[in-house]
Amino acid sequence: MIELLFLLLPVAAAYGYVMGKNSAKNLAHEQNRKITSEYSKGLKFLLDREEDQGLEHLIKLLEVSADSVEHYLTLATLFRKRGELDRAIKIHELLIEQPNLDIELVKSCRLELAKDYIMAGLLDGAESNLVVLVKAGFEDALEPMIQLYSQTRDWQKGVNMYEAYSELFSDKASCAAIANFYCEVALESSDTQYLERATKLNHQAIRPLYELGLDAHERQDNVKAIYYWRKLTSEFPQIAPLVVHDLQSCYASLNISDDFYGLIEELLPNAGVTIKIKHCQGLVESGRVAEAIEFLTDSLKREPSIRGFSYLLQLLSTKNVKIQDVLEEIDHLVTSYISTKPDYQCNKCGFTSHKLYWLCPSCKTWESVVPSRGLDGY
Repeated sequence: MIELLFLLLPVAAAYGYVMGKNSAKNLAHEQNRKITSEYSKGLKFLLDREEDQGLEHLIKLLEVSADSVEHYLTLATLFRKRGELDRAIKIHELLIEQPNLDIELVKSCRLELAKDYIMAGLLDGAESNLVVLVKAGFEDALEPMIQLYSQTRDWQKGVNMYEAYSELFSDKASCAAIANFYCEVALESSDTQYLERATKLNHQAIRPLYELGLDAHERQDNVKAIYYWRKLTSEFPQIAPLVVHDLQSCYASLNISDDFYGLIEELLPNAGVTIKIKHCQGLVESGRVAEAIEFLTDSLKREPSIRGFSYLLQLLSTKNVKIQDVLEEIDHLVTSYISTKPDYQCNKCGFTSHKLYWLCPSCKTWESVVPSRGLDGY
């Protein structure tokens, strides 16, 4: 009898294990069924436009199951798009308070909360959350932080943030933004050292070189103006129309105009019509008018340009006195047409303007507004 009991012990143990396992499965299944049921009930409230009751129901369910976080993020995004920012904020705040959430998920929730605050105009709350994320090395927080400081014009805060966490600023867009923050601080404080510091970022930006050249030009330091603007046009040929006329005067003041036309030769392969016209002017000054006409005619066949056509008319009028009046009248009409066209265009969103903006008013991107190109451009 005792032997039989010993034989039955493994059977009883196995039976107990199976029953216990089934019981755990049943309990988990029942818990999941309950959560699904409650979640569906909350959604039904929302669909029936009983939104306050539905939201409260879903938020209570959050405390029961942290596995449904993605659903709540989706729900919060929906509320934000509908302009119901108080509800989006409430959901994101509750998610951050959940003790069992993964740290990366908490960072994502905090970032979304900061975006809620920005849209709601609660900028102090947005800044405090973004600062936490930047200190934690969360790179995704950089763009909204830069946008926030751009909106509030807290240039010095942006500079301080960069100098404390420079390793996070690895892309061109963020470096361009911080470079412009340095420029704004320099203009407010009249301290060009900030401009020099802006040239030493991981990626070279347009504005520091432009401002340094402009400062030197205003002080009639032609050598320095040439240094900065030559570097600017070499690295960013699309910006050449901004400085090429003043740059030419700097060379002329130093009696080294030949060096200016040497620079124009270097810029020709990637240049717009403004540089091509300067090249033609150099040919004309050396008495090679026919060569200038031939060069510009061939260039316009490949890349039509209203400004190039206008200058070609001027060249032709010097060669043929009989039709000079007609050509001058046509040139006048062309010039009038050009004056109606925008001088600058954002290469990201397409915003156009007669004025240069370092920060695009439309898409809020730094240094994306450049002299326009194409048929009507430079």
